[in-house]
Amino acid sequence: MSENYAYPLEAEWQIEEITTVVAFYTAVETAYLNGIDRQLFLNQYHDFKQIVKSKAEEKQLTKKFLQVSGFDMYVAVKAAQTSDRKRIGPLSK
Repeated sequence: MSENYAYPLEAEWQIEEITTVVAFYTAVETAYLNGIDRQLFLNQYHDFKQIVKSKAEEKQLTKKFLQVSGFDMYVAVKAAQTSDRKRIGPLSK
């Protein structure tokens, strides 16, 4: 994994949609590296799901993001959804 990588994005997304998706990718990275407020993370995920509505597209992006970054979006989301703590992370790769 390289520290400099390109986020998986879709060409048809508008600037606002790209900004929302990148914010979620950043939240996933933060969850792994430093930990993040659980509610903030879940809010970012909710916003992400407004852009990426289908489960199939989410799975594709999760796979691409994992390949380029080493961070698993699925693991981060599950940790946030099942935790009763105020913060999640730092998560293990």
